[in-house]
Amino acid sequence: MSFRLFLLCSFVLLGRPQDILTFLQPMRPALVLAVLAVAANVLGARRQELSAALSTSESKRYLLFYLIMIVGIPFAYYRRAAFEGVIGGYLADMLFCVLLVFQVTSLQRLKSLVWVICLCTLMYSVFGGVFQLEDFGGGRFQVAGTMFDPNDTAYLLVSLFPLCLYFVRFDEGLLKRLVAVAAIFSSIAIILQTGSRGGILGFGAVLLVLLLTKTSGITRRHKMLFVVVLASIFLLIRDRIDVERYLTLSDISSDYNVSEEGGRLKVWQGAIDLSLANPITGVGVNCYSYARFLARELAGDSYRQWHDVHNSFLQVATEVGLIGFGIFVLINLKSVLTFSRMSRMGLQTQPGEAREIGALGGLMLVGFTGLLVSGFFLSQGYSIFFTLYFALAAAMGRLQAGPSAGIEATRGAADTSAVPGWRNSGKARHTG
Repeated sequence: MSFRLFLLCSFVLLGRPQDILTFLQPMRPALVLAVLAVAANVLGARRQELSAALSTSESKRYLLFYLIMIVGIPFAYYRRAAFEGVIGGYLADMLFCVLLVFQVTSLQRLKSLVWVICLCTLMYSVFGGVFQLEDFGGGRFQVAGTMFDPNDTAYLLVSLFPLCLYFVRFDEGLLKRLVAVAAIFSSIAIILQTGSRGGILGFGAVLLVLLLTKTSGITRRHKMLFVVVLASIFLLIRDRIDVERYLTLSDISSDYNVSEEGGRLKVWQGAIDLSLANPITGVGVNCYSYARFLARELAGDSYRQWHDVHNSFLQVATEVGLIGFGIFVLINLKSVLTFSRMSRMGLQTQPGEAREIGALGGLMLVGFTGLLVSGFFLSQGYSIFFTLYFALAAAMGRLQAGPSAGIEATRGAADTSAVPGWRNSGKARHTG
C-alpha cells in the first residue's frame, strides 16, 4: 500500500496533472501526497528501514544540502520568498527523495517507478501538447499549464524520455512498449518545436551518448531504428521547426545573450559577483532577481530590469552559498559516477536482473546528461528532476549493496523481487 502511494505521489510530482486539471492546484496535491506517503511509512512500523535509507552517504549529502538552504533563510535578501521556496516548495522534493531511496529496493520496484516516469513523459508530450495545440499559433511550443515555458518544456522532456527506452529495449509487455514509443516519438517532436537552444544542445548531448557509446545498453538495431524515427519526425514536422533559431548557435558573437545588458553573460557575471559577496549563506533561495536588482540600485545603474540567473549551477552558488554549491556539485558528480559504474557492470554480466539494472543505469546516465546540459542554461537548480536523478543514483547504489544496505534483511518476504548479492556474481534470479 505504501509503495502504491509513493508511485501516486511520484506521478503527481513529476507528471503534474494539476497543470491540466487546474481545480487540483489549491489542494497542493504534490506536498499533501508526499507528507501522507512519509507518514504511512513512519506509522507503518518501518522506521528502522527509513533510518537505513537516511543513513546512506547520498541521502546525508542531499539532506545536508537542504539543511543549508534552511539555514540561509534568516540571512536571505527577501526572507519570505526564501521561506516559501524552501519550506513551501522544496520540502515536497526533499520528501520525494527520501521516499524514493526508501521504497525502491528491488528491480521490480525500480521498473515500476520507471513506468510511472514513462507515463509522466507521455502526459507532458501527448496530453499536454493536445491541450496546447490551439495556442500554438506558429510560435514556440510549450505544454499546457503555466509551470513550464518552452525552454523548461524542452529541459524536462530531454531529461525524461531516455528512461522510456527501457521498455523498448526489454520485453515488459506490448502495452508498455507502445506507450514508451508514443512518449519518445512525441517528446522528440515537442523538443524540436520548442525553439529552445539550450534544449537542443541537451538533446544533442543525449543523442551523442545514446548513439556513439554502449552506455545505454541499446543494441545497434535499436539505434538504427531510433535514427529512422528521428529522421521521420523531422520530415513530418519540419515546417513547424524554427531552424533559423537553432542556426543562431553557429554565430554566438552576435546573439543578444552576449552583447546586450540583459543577456546571459551579463546575468551570469552578476550571479558570480553576488556569490562572491555572499559566500556562506548566499542571497537566499529564489532571491537572485531581487538581490541583483538591489545591487544595481545601490550602484546607481540605470538598467534595473529583473532577470532570472538562467543557469542552474550559478543559481545554487548565488542563492545557497559556495558551501551549498560545493555539496550540490559533489552530489551531481557522485550521481554521474554511480550511473556510469552501474552501466559498465551491466555490460559485463550475463542476461538477467544485473543486465537490466545496468541498462537502466546507462539510460539514467543518458537522461542525466541531457538534464545537466539543458539545465546549464535555465534556473532549474531546485527542480524535481534534479532531485529525481539524485535519488535514483542513491537507490541504484543501495540495489548494488543488496542486503548490506540494511533493507532486505528486515523486509523478509514482503518483497521477493530484491536483487541480493548480484554485485558479486552478476547472476541474480530473473523476474522480468
